[in-house]
Amino acid sequence: MAAEVRRRRKELGMSGEDLARACADLGYAIPRNVIANMESGRRAQLPLVEVMVLAKALHVAPICLIYPVGVVDRVQALPDEEPTDTFTALQWFTGESYDYDGPSPQLRERRAAPRRTWSMDAEGNIVWKDAPADGL
Repeated sequence: MAAEVRRRRKELGMSGEDLARACADLGYAIPRNVIANMESGRRAQLPLVEVMVLAKALHVAPICLIYPVGVVDRVQALPDEEPTDTFTALQWFTGESYDYDGPSPQLRERRAAPRRTWSMDAEGNIVWKDAPADGL
């Protein structure tokens, strides 16, 4: 995630100080040194609130910082796992695909009903479609 924060910040032409200021403007200060430590790998963990604030300041959805579909081909879905396709990791995270150990009882219930799925077209646009129940 740190690499994606840095990549997106640079894409927007923001300095670390600019990003820190944007976070503060949103009402949740993330100091420049914290951002620098995160981007350099010296700070390995981020509270969820910081992920959300950084995403808002960088004008992306939080999930795009965690699983940057269309930016990198492979990511680790979980620490200490071999990298997997980024879109597959995103689908696991959002509950749109089977998890590694099989679906939970709650997920089985949810999948018994029709749902909407999405995919990304060649231009990076999200395409929604109705999908039948998985019938798990």
